[in-house]
Amino acid sequence: MVQNRHLFHPDGRPVRVGDKVTSFRGEPYIVTGWAKNGRNRVYVHPEGDPKGETEYFANVFDLTWDKPNAPAA
Repeated sequence: MVQNRHLFHPDGRPVRVGDKVTSFRGEPYIVTGWAKNGRNRVYVHPEGDPKGETEYFANVFDLTWDKPNAPAA
């Protein structure tokens, strides 16, 4: 069974396509989507380079699956 998964920012906000996220190296990326089938990947491109789309594990950006780390403000 395919599970529709949800991503959350460290402050508890849901991740949306177009959100800016920062890698653990301090590099800014823009979210373009994520695997909703349990692959644990988030699709991003470097800020300012939309053709450079790639994928990383969500924890590279301190994002969490299905339950927020903190209550949404």
